[in-house]
Amino acid sequence: MTMKLRIACLLLACLPVATFPQNESHAVAKASAPGFLSFDELKVLAAVAEPKDILAGKLNEVLTTPFIGNDATINDIHPHRPTVEGLGSIVRAASWNIERGLNFHLIESALGNPEQFRREAGYENRAGDQVVQAQLSALQETDVLILNEVDLGMKRTEYRDVSRDLAAALHMNYAYGVEFVEVDPLFDLGIEKIDLPDKDEERRLEEDLKVDPARYHGLHGNAILSRYPIERARIVRLPVCYDWYGKETKAIATLEQGKRWSASKLFRERVKREVRRGGRMALIVDLAVPAFPTGRLTVISVHLENKCPPGCRQRQMKALLRVIQSIDNPIVLAGDLNTSGSDATPTSVRNEIMKRVTDYRFWVNQAIFWGSPISIPHYAIVPLRYFHQYLDPTAFHFPFFWENRERGLFRSVEKFRFSDGYAFDFRGTTERTLNNKQGTLANSNQRGRKGFVPTYAFERNYGGWIGNFKLDWFFVKPFIRDPRAPQQSYRFAPHFAITMNQLNQAVEDRISDHPPLTVDLPLEEPLALKTGSR
Repeated sequence: MTMKLRIACLLLACLPVATFPQNESHAVAKASAPGFLSFDELKVLAAVAEPKDILAGKLNEVLTTPFIGNDATINDIHPHRPTVEGLGSIVRAASWNIERGLNFHLIESALGNPEQFRREAGYENRAGDQVVQAQLSALQETDVLILNEVDLGMKRTEYRDVSRDLAAALHMNYAYGVEFVEVDPLFDLGIEKIDLPDKDEERRLEEDLKVDPARYHGLHGNAILSRYPIERARIVRLPVCYDWYGKETKAIATLEQGKRWSASKLFRERVKREVRRGGRMALIVDLAVPAFPTGRLTVISVHLENKCPPGCRQRQMKALLRVIQSIDNPIVLAGDLNTSGSDATPTSVRNEIMKRVTDYRFWVNQAIFWGSPISIPHYAIVPLRYFHQYLDPTAFHFPFFWENRERGLFRSVEKFRFSDGYAFDFRGTTERTLNNKQGTLANSNQRGRKGFVPTYAFERNYGGWIGNFKLDWFFVKPFIRDPRAPQQSYRFAPHFAITMNQLNQAVEDRISDHPPLTVDLPLEEPLALKTGSR
């Protein structure tokens, strides 16, 4: 063999595997989007219980039609498909509830530009720096990004189209589905008049709540970003567990009295109330992945209800499972399942403020009492059964004595079988986790000293004894028929799950109120692994 031929062979061997066949038959979805509602239409949606005729149709279109952009594929961007020792080429998937995109630039740089992240965060070397650096590096090779709480046209996020702007910055395709249209007449649309005793506060509040009608779209939902081409996207509306319009508008009658209240009482009203159209949903996206037998991967971004008993979240999950039962591709299902064990996920004062009011510092003085220990006595005094399920909503359930009301949701997922006979992976073996932990779902969701590593925490959690929750989850359907048997295939099975709390907390006041999660999914059957091999 001549020297030139040897060099040519070496170059061919180094070509990235992520190229797509010229004769790939799967069609790439064209760019699409529903029409936006006008500001006048949004005001009508805030005022009437049942929209009629044309407006009802336009609202339905917004709630059922995904936004799709395949610019990365059009611009010949290919997946990273990183290689991991022992696994070979993988799909690295990440899931992140980004808290509406409030810290957009930090989110963008954490996902795509570590140096910029360090500059913007003012982050310097300190204890834990190596862990943060490793988590930043892992995020850079993410090819599938699943997002919850994503804004489009909201003042609190500077009217950004958060999913589209992130996709452009990261050179990814995107699909976006609307969960809610935000129509609170005071705290979203800014059309209600408030009469406060302190006129300086009143003027400050009016300015803070004032919106730009030309830029306000009021959309909030789920997104999936991908370097693989998007073939199709659809929205599945889930069973209603809470009426975000009817029940929340009842507070408006109280607010009429509130026009004579102090700013502090008005603030408490704002924290309690979110007037919305829509409800919980799942965004289902098919991606072209030629490495699989069907040439396709299905990715699902889901957000379950927080203002309901755990039993209704289980009904929502069962409804979603019925919809996806016939899918014969590998599946990644991820998102915020709100598995808090209660009827509402508690949130910190800062996060509640930032949901609505851009200039949150103005309101801090009105809310100091919310941050005192007196404000959460019912979380400090809890029965033993609270600690039984603490950080592990998959733990066994025994009524009255060892209650775990979230257990039913996980049992439903574990028992579920797809039409092709395959199941979700519930395995947890030490050699396929980063920290040598084992147990239910340990390969797909990082476990800690007790239960799982939390994905939501109070600002004050008293050393971790209270106020920590595992709300965000990965469920993966690989090529297995038994959710737990370790002797089955590990192709596309979850490995080395990470919950990136260190990265999320590397900046003052956190990037988001939830950290990013990642999981590695090998495209071929991986090698035999040894404990702690990665």
